Amino acid sequence: MASNPFVYYEQHVDTILIIHLIISFFISLLISFYALKRFKKSTKKIDLQDAHRVAGVQDRSWFFKVLFKASLHKNNQIAIFLFSFLFNLSVPFLGYFFTLWVFWYMSNVKYEEKVLDTNILDLDEFQDSFLEVGRLFGEGSMINVMNNDYIPKSKKIKALSALANTNSPMSLQVVKQTLSNRDDEIRMFGYTIINKAETAISSKINKNLAIISSEIAKGEAKSKKIIAFAAKELAYLYWEMVYTELVHDSLKVNFLNSVIAYLEIAKEYYVPQLDNIVEKIKLCDEEDTDMQNLNQIRKERKKLEDTYTICTSLFSLMGRVYMHRKQYEEAKVELTLAKELLSKHSTFLIPYLAELYFITKEYNITRTLMTQARGLKYNAKLYPVVAQWRNV
Repeated sequence: MASNPFVYYEQHVDTILIIHLIISFFISLLISFYALKRFKKSTKKIDLQDAHRVAGVQDRSWFFKVLFKASLHKNNQIAIFLFSFLFNLSVPFLGYFFTLWVFWYMSNVKYEEKVLDTNILDLDEFQDSFLEVGRLFGEGSMINVMNNDYIPKSKKIKALSALANTNSPMSLQVVKQTLSNRDDEIRMFGYTIINKAETAISSKINKNLAIISSEIAKGEAKSKKIIAFAAKELAYLYWEMVYTELVHDSLKVNFLNSVIAYLEIAKEYYVPQLDNIVEKIKLCDEEDTDMQNLNQIRKERKKLEDTYTICTSLFSLMGRVYMHRKQYEEAKVELTLAKELLSKHSTFLIPYLAELYFITKEYNITRTLMTQARGLKYNAKLYPVVAQWRNV
């Protein structure tokens, strides 16, 4: 009878099976495409890392490639399609609802932001690329490395290479220890580093000396600005020779005198410029405030700021030279003037003043200066000293 459902099913079993296959096919296809879109093309860091791992696994050998093709990984579209298709075939009708529920769940599931935004390193990714970290020079100071006969020459060469581009007093002091080394290669390498540093500064000194000579030769047509700028550069270059101890002890006095002489030449030009610029700004303020006048005021203010910076550097360098010569009262005057010129940005001068007052045993002033130096708490080298004086 046609009214019997079993009879009807037997008569139309082929049609029902075809409809079931078509529905299962399209549902599975939809799930596989959406799964690939949701995970493989995700911009989230964790999903991208997972995709890279999958690609790396597949590149290892044919076995892993075959294993991945048979796996149910979220980046394997074929495996997802086959799983969904076979599941719908094996579970008619109910399988449709379960597959659609999976589709709905993937559309609405939310992952914890705390997990997705984490910055924890994946240590597995460093197993092939992370460099091995170990001691290079062993225990002891660099000077001991240079003077120790039991340390391999290769390590001494590496140590010298590390110091080659650092023209600081400490590094050059270490390099100087190699000039008496019994090994010719190390001794010549140390000499080359020192000679390179001396040559670089000497060439700059000769260049600025030539500029001053050429300007003086012009007579009345000489440019005081060019001479002042070259004198400022010469003062710093001569000071660098003394500060880095590249100059011989017998010439230190002459070099320091040269620093002071060129600083005086620079100050004769730059210091009066401060008053001249201030006067120009006052005159501009008294005139009509049109656009051209405002631009002129901005230009003069910028020039004033630059001149303040130059004068501060001149006074501070003069103070350091006087400190080096143990003329402490003169050093106080110069460093105080430098601090007053840049009252809001003079934190870098406070360590010099604090050291100066400490040498002259004026400890209360040293403590006051350290208390005011709030910006020095960000200096890892000076912070322990600042913190100690604040607790005195």
